[in-house]
Order: sequence, then C-alpha cells, then structure tokens
Amino acid sequence: MEEVFRDPVQLTKAINIRELIEKSSGEFQIDLDFKKKQDGLMINADDDLYPDMNDDDEDDSDTEDTLKGIEQAAEKMLLSSPEYHSFEQLAPKMMDCLSNGDVKLLIIEEGDGPLVPIDAEVTLHYAAYYERADIPFDSTLTMNRGEPLRIRLGVGKVLPGLEIGLTHVKGPSARFHLLLQPAVAWGSRGALPRVKPEPVLFVISLYDVRCVDAAARFNDLPMAEQAKFEITTKTIKDIRAEAKDLFNRQKYMKAIRSYQQAMSVLSLSRPQNDAEETEIKDLKVKIYVNLAICYYKINKPKYVLGMCENIDRYVDINKHCKGIFYYGRGYELLGKIDEAISCYKKALKLEPKNKEIGKVLADLDAKNKKSAITEKFMWKKALNNVDEEKKVVFNVDDDFKDGVADMCQDLAGREDYAKFDLPMGLTKDEVACIKSLTSQFDCLVVLEDGEGKRKKVSIVKKVTN
Repeated sequence: MEEVFRDPVQLTKAINIRELIEKSSGEFQIDLDFKKKQDGLMINADDDLYPDMNDDDEDDSDTEDTLKGIEQAAEKMLLSSPEYHSFEQLAPKMMDCLSNGDVKLLIIEEGDGPLVPIDAEVTLHYAAYYERADIPFDSTLTMNRGEPLRIRLGVGKVLPGLEIGLTHVKGPSARFHLLLQPAVAWGSRGALPRVKPEPVLFVISLYDVRCVDAAARFNDLPMAEQAKFEITTKTIKDIRAEAKDLFNRQKYMKAIRSYQQAMSVLSLSRPQNDAEETEIKDLKVKIYVNLAICYYKINKPKYVLGMCENIDRYVDINKHCKGIFYYGRGYELLGKIDEAISCYKKALKLEPKNKEIGKVLADLDAKNKKSAITEKFMWKKALNNVDEEKKVVFNVDDDFKDGVADMCQDLAGREDYAKFDLPMGLTKDEVACIKSLTSQFDCLVVLEDGEGKRKKVSIVKKVTN
C-alpha cells in the first residue's frame, strides 16, 4: 500500500470546489487502480464524453468510432474546431470582453436584436476545445438527447467567462467563438482528469434568448417610460415568449398569469399615431386568443367565451378564424353542440384548408350520429319491442346478447359498407337472436351460407344513397 503513495495520488472523481467551500469539509476517495489506466482522458461513460479506454482492440475501435461520430456531429452543427495554428495567433482577431483579456470574443454571424440580458434564459449548442484539438472535450451535442441546452444566466450556474461572453452578443440568434482563460472557466487547477487548467475555445451557436423577468423590469421603470410604445412592445414580446414556453410545458395557469401581465402592460401604453394604435390593438387580440386557448386547456368554458367576447370588441369575430373557432370550443365544453358546429363551420369557411377545423367537425358529426343511433335503438327497444321480447325467448346468455347488440350499433354507425363475419358453429338460438337484434336496424342484414356446423353467418351494413 505504501508504494501507491510514492507517486502523485489520483482521486476517483474530481473535486467540486463549490461543495468544498460551502460544506467546509469533504470526503475524498483515492483511485487505487489509476496506474493500470492509460494516461489519456479517463472519464465516466455515464455522464461524460468519452468511454473508459483500455488495451482491448475492440474497445479501442469503439472509442475511435465514438470520437469520430462526435467530430462529425460538431461539423454538421457548425460547431467544429476552427482552422488556426494556435490560440496565440487566434487571439489578435478577437475582441476583449474583459480588460485583462481573460474573455475574448469573435463574432462569426451577427445576431439580431439587442444584447443578451444578464438575467436571460438562452438556448444554445456549444463545443469546447483545447488548443489544436479537433474533437471537443465538452459539448452539448453529447447531452440533453442532442437537443440545444437551455440555461439561465445570472444565477451562478454558468462558467463566469461563458456568461460574460454571452452578454456581449446580440440575440436571439448568433454564431461566435469565445476564448476563455482558466481563471474564468474551471479555475487555475481545472477539474482533473477531465478538465485541464488550460485556455479553452468555445464554439457557440445561439438559438434563442428569453427575458424571464420582463414584467418585473417593466414595473421598475418610471411611468413615462412605461407609456412609451417601443418599451411596451419590447416587454410584451418577452412576456409572450415566456408564456408560450410555459404553455408548451403544459403549465397553463402560469401561462395565463403571464398573458394577464402582458395585458396589464398594454393598458399602460400610449400610442402616438394610427400605426402604433393598430399594433397595440393587434397585440390585444392575439393575447385574448392565447388566453382563450389556455382556458380551453383547463376546461373553463365560460372564461373561453369571455375571452372571445373581448376579441369581438376589437375585431369582427365572425371574420377572425381563431376567435370564432374558440367560440365553438367554449360552446362544445358547455354541451351546446349546435352553437359549436355553427362556429366551426364559420371558421372553416374562413380557412377551408384548415385540417384541425375539419377534423373537429368530422369528429363531432360522427359523435352526433353515434349518439342518435344509440338513442334510437334505446327508444325502439323500450317502446316497440316490449311485447316481442316477452314472447321470444332465446336460449343464449346475456353476454352473447349484449355483445351482438353492441356490434350492431357499431356497424350501423359506420358511413361505408361494412361486413362482420361471425364464428362458425353457432346454435339455432344464437342465429335467431342475431337475426332478431339485427332487424332493429334498417341498414343491417344477416347473410347465411352453408348448413349445420359449417354454416357461415355474417352481418352486413348496407350503403344507402
């Protein structure tokens, strides 16, 4: 055991500096088998980039394939390592985000919009490279099922240099490189064995920027600023983006609160001309539509109708497809099917190629037909067949009789020709029972073919013109 400690000791996992500072104590486990491992990157395959490497030829082949795949994925996503000879030659082409040069930025594709706020939520892909490396040692391509990563700035969960660089870029879309010194990355000691205490180049594609505290920031502004059209529209854009994200994550009540905040912001706006007035009105209509959709999702029909009434205050709702459609949704939730169908038909007339509206109408029509057939069958059975049922008694069990009755209702409700073949070997009583139940539907007939145990019996739905 003493021989183990003659050389530098390697721990089984890297030290988390933050945990060490916060807890003021920690437990370290020594990797006693580290001499058996190669000198390369030895990383846990469960949560890091590379699988364990050993002397086995098959494992070496798998590793090479994995690394090659990562390199190709980075190239495909425009995250491949740029062509340069050294960081020293790359640095003069970049701008300093800090006066000491610890964070350098090179814009590849300028983004649109303002600079990324310090407390924004950003969606991005990145790949991190050491000097002259072709394969990233860290990348979002190997996490989150390959989807872009969404991170919140200003809460201490991002490398300081990465956060500083992001706030020097315009969003919501951009491509850029960041060269970080260890002091603003993982620290002067790194996080061995995976992360070396060396400069790192981040190749980044920024996809989206969302201001999560837009409403709070707006509330802190003076009244004169809040009334400005450009301030209002910018704030509304951020709040709607947040509400849409909440809706997509099925957090409908939170989305409703965000849309209500947006409406409060709009009420403070003071447009200066007709164009600004029109845009404010359009924003109100869109938000009321969004609120109607949210209330529909949580089954609040009266609120759905209330939002549609608000839409009608600003535009003719009979000419607004989404507005009249959700009028129909509200009526349908209340069980007012005729009113709902009327609204859906108006919406379909406005957008004849809208598949969603067509499907809703078709489903509702099929539901009505099935309900009508069931009601007809029940009344006919109750009023017209009482005496007949008393006279005719079949030697069949109730399960058989109920099954045939359900099958007849299903066939009768179909629009096209349909045929159902019954199993052979039916008894006379079972055949007689089938004929009796089928006779209650004008569109159904029983076909018989053969004799005895080989007789085939089928129920057919006729198509009438």
